Amino acid sequence: MKKEGFVTTKYLDKKMTEQAQVIVAAVDGVLDKRLKEIKIDTGLIKQGLKQTKDELKKDINNVQTLIDAHVKAQEDFKQEFVILKEEVKQIKQVL
Repeated sequence: MKKEGFVTTKYLDKKMTEQAQVIVAAVDGVLDKRLKEIKIDTGLIKQGLKQTKDELKKDINNVQTLIDAHVKAQEDFKQEFVILKEEVKQIKQVL
């Protein structure tokens, strides 16, 4: 810089470069911090989804077991009804 107070192009370029580096470093710091927060949040979300998925699998298996038991009970009832129907026919024939 000259003694008269005039700013040279070289001096201005140097200061602009320094300021750009400071700004870039600050932005990088903020972005790194945010990226870490996002990674943590993503990890928690994945863990929550896995737990929910496991719970849904258990619930689906329970429902499937209940449905299978209900269907079996209905089939047994139907078979018993058919047997009783035949027995009633035989009783009618005897009478």
